[in-house]
Order: sequence, then structure tokens, then C-alpha cells
Amino acid sequence: MTAAAAFDPVADGRPAPARPVSVPNGNPTASASSPSSAASAGPPSAGDRLRALAVTAIDRLAGVAAAKVEEYADKLGDIAADAVKGQLPGGVGGNAMIRAGLAALQGQNPVVAAIKGAVGAMSTSTKVVVALLLILTAVLAPVVLLVLAIVLLVMAIVGAVKN
Repeated sequence: MTAAAAFDPVADGRPAPARPVSVPNGNPTASASSPSSAASAGPPSAGDRLRALAVTAIDRLAGVAAAKVEEYADKLGDIAADAVKGQLPGGVGGNAMIRAGLAALQGQNPVVAAIKGAVGAMSTSTKVVVALLLILTAVLAPVVLLVLAIVLLVMAIVGAVKN
């Protein structure tokens, strides 16, 4: 969705939201009073224009938020329809999501269940790669911390010598 389409509620087929009385015809700089009284009262004040601009901005942001909520609701509806047919989401993420949901419904820790579900859905080669990466991280983390400490020590010495 483009930014212009996100701010245009008519682009996705929904009716445009009703404009507040303070913003006639969608023009935030226009006065809310009638044309005859606007001519006699002079131009709208900066506060009125700022208020109308804020109302317009809030309306547009609310429209964008409503569109996103609708999009996510449609996705969840599609997943629910697939689940009714017996076609649950596959892969590592889908398996983790299902296991976490089941664990939450049973009163267990959903994070642990999601990790177990994700690892259970991985192939053997992927499990080996993940294990090697975890071991490599555990071995190299102290080296990185040591190098960082040395760099900070050298910077402190250079700063002390300069002053």
C-alpha cells in the first residue's frame, strides 16, 4: 500500500470518514462559519487553523490505523478459515505459533513451547547449523568483550595524555 493510498480511504473501497464540523469540505484552513459571516469576521485565526489541521491529521492517522487493523483481521480470518479446513500454517514459524498457543491455553509457558515447536519443525541440518552458531557465539563473546575493554582502555590513556 502506498502512502497516498493509505491516506485515501476511498482507494481501498471504504467510504470516507465523516468530517468534523470544524473542517468543512476537508480543507483544514477553511473557516467553519458560513461564507457571509466569514467575510465579515476576517480570516481564521492561527489557533483555528492549527486546530483544524490537527483534526485532519488525527482523522488521517485514524484511517491508517483502521486500515492496518482491518488488514491484520483479514489475515487472522484467513488463518482461522484454513484451520477449519484442517490446513494449519506450516513451517518453523507456524509450528512455533501453534505450539505457543496450545501451551498458553494449557497454562504453560508459551515461550518455551514456541522454541520447542520451532526446533521440532527444523530439519536436521538446520538444527546442526543453529547449534554451531550458538557454540560459536558462546566461544567468541569473551573475545569480543576483551577487545572492547582494550579499546576503551587505549582511548582512556590517549584522552589522559592529551589533557
